[in-house]
Amino acid sequence: MGFYKNNKRIELTADCLKDCFAGKQPTKKICILIHGLTNNETIWSFSNQSDYGTFLQEDLEYTPFYLRYNTGLHISDNGKAFAIIMEQLHENYPIEIQEITIIAHSMGGLITHSACFYAQSFQLLWLQKLKNIFLLATPHFGSFLEKFANVTTNILEKVPNWPTRMVGKIINLRSAGIKDLRFGYLTEEEWNSEDPDKLLKNNKKPISKQEGVNYYVISGRLTKEEKHWVSYLFGDILVSKKSATARSNNTKEFNFPVENHYEFAKTYHFELNTKVEVYEKMKEWIIKEN
Repeated sequence: MGFYKNNKRIELTADCLKDCFAGKQPTKKICILIHGLTNNETIWSFSNQSDYGTFLQEDLEYTPFYLRYNTGLHISDNGKAFAIIMEQLHENYPIEIQEITIIAHSMGGLITHSACFYAQSFQLLWLQKLKNIFLLATPHFGSFLEKFANVTTNILEKVPNWPTRMVGKIINLRSAGIKDLRFGYLTEEEWNSEDPDKLLKNNKKPISKQEGVNYYVISGRLTKEEKHWVSYLFGDILVSKKSATARSNNTKEFNFPVENHYEFAKTYHFELNTKVEVYEKMKEWIIKEN
């Protein structure tokens, strides 16, 4: 895990951080962009090499950093690691950081929640500077595709036919990170000492939102019509609206405010990484809060 620029890792020492801004002065506001499953920091790039980070740099004087991490690891392991390198960035940044904004896509949003949880547990100082979290298609209630894979492997491995069972075992070679997406696990406690392949066993324990942090949710749907059954069932094909907004009768869930959610019609899951309208909506929210 690390912050990368031009495919090179940025060493989080005071000397290295002074030399990583390509002629631009570091600003007191930073934004962190966090990719999702199987991607890396290049997922944010438009065809002209611009991205949400460079837009915020030009428009609102944020200094962008782009996280790269191993999406196959447990979400909680990545959350802990992210919390720690954020503290290193906070300690060694050339000037005092006054504000941190995080833009996270899909699994990246779960990594963000996990990092905030562990940063609070470890009493890390960077958390005090966190102001905004933008969650782009984050599966807070898990991914229906991973649930389907869990059901499929359980069925195949019980068929009294060795080739069929072998297919089930091959499908079940999914990574720890993917299996955490079944229910959106955020902490080690949820998966440790548990059988990760048990049929739809949900051991998720909700965690609280961070006080003083603005949470914003952006999701997509496949259809033009908001109440179309396809969008209700499949959302942006990978994450449903219900999972993205984390709204339920359980008061311990995130239950993000309705006014802090925006859904883009006819928008596929990965289009949310490079959509000018998404940036404009995030910019609008930031300006409104200021």
